[in-house]
Amino acid sequence: MNFRARSGMEEPEINVISMVDIVLVLLLFFMVTTTFVQNSHLSMQLPKAQQAAKGEPKTPITIDLSASGQVSIGGQVLSMRALSQRLKALAAQDPERVIVLRADKDATQQYVIDVLDAAQEAGLTRISFATLSTARS
Repeated sequence: MNFRARSGMEEPEINVISMVDIVLVLLLFFMVTTTFVQNSHLSMQLPKAQQAAKGEPKTPITIDLSASGQVSIGGQVLSMRALSQRLKALAAQDPERVIVLRADKDATQQYVIDVLDAAQEAGLTRISFATLSTARS
């Protein structure tokens, strides 16, 4: 047994390499499992449907329509004339793009028809309506 005092006491060390590995694995895990939610800048309540469409279009143009008739694309509020011009520009890039119309359940039919007219005028005919799915009884 060695009862002599050590002359050069070694400082205890913490091996941080394994801790860095664990932190990077956790970071990668959270990056992969994070979901991204699309939120509208307009206050709206979507109507409900029992047969909701499955899957998302590849490159949708999402148009938000509030109950008061405000229209926005990508969070930017537009007038109907500006909406028509914006849709024409987007149709020029890709005429096969799908429009996803997120209309408030209290929006009047006239507002919805105005948006559909602007889309048809731009040459975009593939239109989908966003709804919330309801649980079947």
